[in-house]
Amino acid sequence: MTKLLDVKGLHTYYGESHILHGVNFDIQPGQAVSLMGRNGMGKTTTLKSILGLVPPRSGHVLFQGEEITGLPTWQRMRKDIAYVPEGRGMFHNLTVKEHLEMAARANQKGEQHWTCERVLETFPRLQERLTNLGTQLSGGEQQMLAIGRALVTNPELLILDEATEGLAPLIRKEIWDVIRTIKSSGISTLIVDKNIQVLKELCDQHIVLVKGQVVFSAGSSQLMESLDEVESYLGV
Repeated sequence: MTKLLDVKGLHTYYGESHILHGVNFDIQPGQAVSLMGRNGMGKTTTLKSILGLVPPRSGHVLFQGEEITGLPTWQRMRKDIAYVPEGRGMFHNLTVKEHLEMAARANQKGEQHWTCERVLETFPRLQERLTNLGTQLSGGEQQMLAIGRALVTNPELLILDEATEGLAPLIRKEIWDVIRTIKSSGISTLIVDKNIQVLKELCDQHIVLVKGQVVFSAGSSQLMESLDEVESYLGV
């Protein structure tokens, strides 16, 4: 089976600062993969390297077997990759409805399983806020909108950076429930988050970064066997 995403030997810099040191991992179709590490260990840089927002100086990114390392970000996203950034990325002049309608499209196969209507059914709060600007929403509602905006692009891979950061417990639970629904629908996910207790149950594979290097890469059963080691990397 062709790997959905294959990351090979990424070395990424900010100026002369060497951030990623040969990062390797892959995602199979339908898998949920966690990317964990303390702050400043290279998680967001890894995501931005995959997306072309911070191009690596060396290494390769393949999506569905195709080399995309040299492509601009917009072309990568058109290959059915969606990104929910840390900070949510609301447009200050667009309403909730406009955020969804602006992003909505079929995937490369011509399929449109996630419509604006389905997103609003999944997040009833957004239905109540359709005419509000995205920046007028609460933090939890903004995260729902950011996820919904990504889903209406009908991606094969959904990348979530700190999906539950700073949210109230009940909202976090709601977001995790939606991510489970996304996984069950067949969309692959790459999730950056700190909640190891949820991630160990939700995700199929786990990657841990320390100073820009992969120090742990295994499935959930191995994660449980090495939980003390992994928690030491995370500072839990």
